[in-house]
Amino acid sequence: MTELQKYDSLSKEEIMRMTGQEDDSGSGSLVLPKLSINRVGEDDDGNKLEVGTYSIYDTISEQKVYSKKGNGPVLFRPFIRGYQYMEYDAETNTYPNYSVIFKSWKDEALDISGGTKCGKVPYKELDNLTNEEAARQKNIKCYTLAYGLLNMHAVTGAGEEVNVEDLPCLWRTTGMNFRPVNESIKSIKNRGKLIQNTNLLLSTKRKKHGTNVYYMTDISIDDKQVDFTKKDLSTMELFAETIGEENKKIVDAWKESSKTKHTSSDEDSERVMKDISPEEALAS
Repeated sequence: MTELQKYDSLSKEEIMRMTGQEDDSGSGSLVLPKLSINRVGEDDDGNKLEVGTYSIYDTISEQKVYSKKGNGPVLFRPFIRGYQYMEYDAETNTYPNYSVIFKSWKDEALDISGGTKCGKVPYKELDNLTNEEAARQKNIKCYTLAYGLLNMHAVTGAGEEVNVEDLPCLWRTTGMNFRPVNESIKSIKNRGKLIQNTNLLLSTKRKKHGTNVYYMTDISIDDKQVDFTKKDLSTMELFAETIGEENKKIVDAWKESSKTKHTSSDEDSERVMKDISPEEALAS
């Protein structure tokens, strides 16, 4: 039996658990290009850019490209959905602390400082914090990480047309864009479909708060089912390997940091380090 046949033999529930689609309650050393919404009107070369479009580094043409309004749909086909806590430092423009990438809110979100969830506390506990501690909480956010394939007719900053086809990428969202992504994945599940067989149609909504203009992601679900191929299975393995390698480094850092805080728990680290690779899931 081939790996693809093993995949086909799994139930939808098993595949959903394997890829993070099941738990809706709630990066790697193999660098993936990151999908984002463009919010700047000019690139480093002085080219005028259209704000509110999607941008990504295209590994084929080896340059940053942008979707163009009225130039066809932006299709994102999610394969794996996970979450990650990250703490941002505005002074250094870095993320000094971040957690493992987890698929379920039941998992322990160990972080590199030897704690969990980068120190994020429940909203109801904010009143018990000092002003300094409360201010720090604003810089700790949970991100949705969607690993998938991108298709779009794009342009470079100079206006040259580029066709992005099945580009493996990471789409990381938080804040006001956290909910739309997860609601879309939940909607796919409620339709009895798998995210790997479904394209999300991406656009943006222009919002204004006072003088501040910003863009939110807007998502609709393509009803057309996409076949899952042997090549897709290899892509899913790539995503799983990327997540697994990053989580191993984070757990190692957690163990090292936790030596001065508490006794390292192999049971905790094993729980978050459950291998999420398709090979393990298919062999079970």
